[in-house]
Amino acid sequence: MKTIKISLCAADIDRALKELSDYKKSLAEKTEIFRKRVAEELKDYAKQLFDAAEEDIISGGNDGLEPVDVKVEEREGGLSVVLASGPDAVFIEFGAGVYHNGAAGSSPHPKGREFGYTIGGYGKGFGKRKAWGYRDKSGQLIVTRGTEAMMPMLNAADRCAEIAARIAREVFAE
Repeated sequence: MKTIKISLCAADIDRALKELSDYKKSLAEKTEIFRKRVAEELKDYAKQLFDAAEEDIISGGNDGLEPVDVKVEEREGGLSVVLASGPDAVFIEFGAGVYHNGAAGSSPHPKGREFGYTIGGYGKGFGKRKAWGYRDKSGQLIVTRGTEAMMPMLNAADRCAEIAARIAREVFAE
């Protein structure tokens, strides 16, 4: 909190107005720094969670997994969006297959139904089965039971308040 003391004379009012203008500019700059730092830390945390999920899935025998890319995209109006992309991002986030995730048509992910990602409800619908196969890049048949919903983006978003509070203390205390 900034305090500006003023007496009622022209010179002091001018000084206070300049001080207020400088403070407003400083606040806008700090807000921009804050937004970008929160987005970068969320990106890094989500990437760590995706990498850990990928390692779990690969150690479980599914070595045909494509890595997930996580990036920050700057948009108009001072908006930073953290995006995860890659062919397997949706399966890692929302899960695939009844074997790991419950009944077909359900979703272990709190946003699964809202976003239209229910078990067995996307892709070719193979997730309704306990196991299914697909061919990898070399043409070899891979049998899978799907993947457990790991929810790295949801978990990163849940951590947002903690990250934002820490960064706000750092940025706005300067």
